[in-house]
Amino acid sequence: MKARIEQHYLELEIDQGGSIQSIIGGQFARDIFPISSSIFNPCPYLIGTLEGLLNNAPLTLEGMLLQEGEADYHLDVELFKTDAAIQVLIQDRSQLYQNLSQLNQNRNDLYFLKKELDTKNLELERLRQRAERANEEKSRFLAMMSHEVRNPLNVILGYTEMLAPVLKSKQGKDYLKYLKASGRNLKVIVEDILDLSRVEAGKLVLGNEPINLRELMQELEQNYHGSHRDIEIALNFTSSENLPEHVLGDDVRLHQILSNLINNSIKFTPHGSVSTSVNLQSSEGEAAKVCFQVKDTGRGMSPQQAASVFEEYQQNELDDNRIHKGAGLGLAIVKRLVTAMNGSITVESQEGKGTTFSIDIPFHIAPASLAKEKELKVLNKNYIKGSHILVADDNYMNRSIVAHILNNEEAHFELVKDGLEALSAMQSKSYDLVLLDINMPNLSGADLVKQREAYQAENASTTFIALTGNSSKEDIKGYKQIGFADVIPKPFTSEGFKAALNKNLAGLS
Repeated sequence: MKARIEQHYLELEIDQGGSIQSIIGGQFARDIFPISSSIFNPCPYLIGTLEGLLNNAPLTLEGMLLQEGEADYHLDVELFKTDAAIQVLIQDRSQLYQNLSQLNQNRNDLYFLKKELDTKNLELERLRQRAERANEEKSRFLAMMSHEVRNPLNVILGYTEMLAPVLKSKQGKDYLKYLKASGRNLKVIVEDILDLSRVEAGKLVLGNEPINLRELMQELEQNYHGSHRDIEIALNFTSSENLPEHVLGDDVRLHQILSNLINNSIKFTPHGSVSTSVNLQSSEGEAAKVCFQVKDTGRGMSPQQAASVFEEYQQNELDDNRIHKGAGLGLAIVKRLVTAMNGSITVESQEGKGTTFSIDIPFHIAPASLAKEKELKVLNKNYIKGSHILVADDNYMNRSIVAHILNNEEAHFELVKDGLEALSAMQSKSYDLVLLDINMPNLSGADLVKQREAYQAENASTTFIALTGNSSKEDIKGYKQIGFADVIPKPFTSEGFKAALNKNLAGLS
């Protein structure tokens, strides 16, 4: 250790004229400072410095440069003068100054790197804001598109339902069946596009209401046995006996998940069966994990196809879109919705033997009081019959569909084509229920509801329902905040329409 230290310093004694008298200690550059030579030769910066030294007053010179051949040394030189002589301590600080130089260089590099990062962060923030604005524009466009598409879709499905009882020929019924199937497919595509947009924008809000899983399966069974009588495959639905009575969740999204999987299996199963089941996987306290399975005996998939089946716009065969009429979004939506529910989905498949989709979702078991409250809302009385209803919709065909339903229910009703006509009617007559399309010329349904003082003399306690294609949970919440008691999303079925009216007329909205 001492030897290493001695390599980095040299202590000399010189006279007043700079002549080196002796070497007291150290090994640094001894050959540069021979006895009797002048210290000014290697250290010219000391010329004049020695003359100004005061006795017994040390002086330190930092960062002095010593050049010897091609070598440069950075030195700290300490001088101490007495009456007899001057002591000179030369310390080699080359490594220290080199480190300081590198440190300063690194600091400069960091400074410029920070400036570059700050610039990039500002650019990223601008890009983020631009992306958010673009996403908002996309959401607004999709909301507008949704309303515009749902109106004609409501007409297609509404008139299809109205035609069913009056068509007598087998050929006519076949045509109607194809029309109804195409309408259902279009409705699924619209829902998939909108839901994908909501998930991407982080605006998907899941419900948290009591769900009876057995009743959900029964509803699916009734729907599919009713709407798919013409297919040549068996549709099986089973529920385990040990399921909780009710769980908390989003029954609409759960229905959508299972419907997408069942529709997908039906598409690719020309014969055989599609079996849907729900089983309790585990239960502890108020928590329950439920497993849903959709299993088919269809064409199956290769491992490569199964690995990419949840990707957006995925079609596993080139002619899948042409033959089966899908946008390739269904399974991507299923994956996103299951993930939003903190669940997981897996697929097992074998070519030529079929496919099984398995979904595990954790639920909270619903308190009995909540489940009972929901069951109390089931109505057995027809409150529509004899009620006075005002309907405002700028689409003539939508008005005719509503009129057909209300005629069958023996309601008293009036039809108007915009918000101004509705306002005029409400200023002269009282109604039990007012149905308002949201997007109407002259005065929209939303703007009309806000003008309470203009109609409250005759309709202060009247119930208002919105008819709209804007049916996200955020839309519905917004409509209720401005005065609507309920929302009927387009397209609607006559049964769903009547149930909504009956509920609101009974005061259970």
